[in-house]
Amino acid sequence: MSHTFGERLRRLAVIRLPGFQLGVRRALLGPGEILQNEARFLGELVRRAPKNRPIIEIGTLFGRTTRVLAMFKHPETKLITIDKFQWNPHGLSRKNHERITRDIFRKLFEHDNVQLLQTDKSDFYKTYSGPPPGLVLLDANHSYESTLEDLLWAKKSGAAIICGHDHNDRFPGVMRAVSETGGVAEIVGSLYVLALN
Repeated sequence: MSHTFGERLRRLAVIRLPGFQLGVRRALLGPGEILQNEARFLGELVRRAPKNRPIIEIGTLFGRTTRVLAMFKHPETKLITIDKFQWNPHGLSRKNHERITRDIFRKLFEHDNVQLLQTDKSDFYKTYSGPPPGLVLLDANHSYESTLEDLLWAKKSGAAIICGHDHNDRFPGVMRAVSETGGVAEIVGSLYVLALN
């Protein structure tokens, strides 16, 4: 019987050989992925967000934060996650990266009002015509210019909550862009909420 690559990864992730499960999980998560305390905080932010407005995630990678967002959101709240699949920590091709992500989270995308768009975020910003987001999560390119573009769009969109990941010394561009667009209202680990007032 043949299995998809995603099914094989899920099976590997539950093998309980000493050290093996942790190694597989680290391989799936890669650098920069959200930590447990950050995930809890993100869940709290989702609960605070208006339920009748969409959640937008910029930077899907392998969908770990997508799953956190989906777990805590209201079933009728639309979640749009955007990734160009240009980069991943494992050197996968764009095609394989997207295929693995869609396969691992197939049920999430099909049944939980979650939409995955493979597009450049700048193109999404130019064409988005939906209601002001209840929450925007920014976790894509961490350069100053790219983060500034993300934050300015999120503010212009009228998002109720703007948050992002990797606000730490490893990513001075993120810290600078956040500082210039309002500063940090709250932070847990490196997951920040932008001050909007």
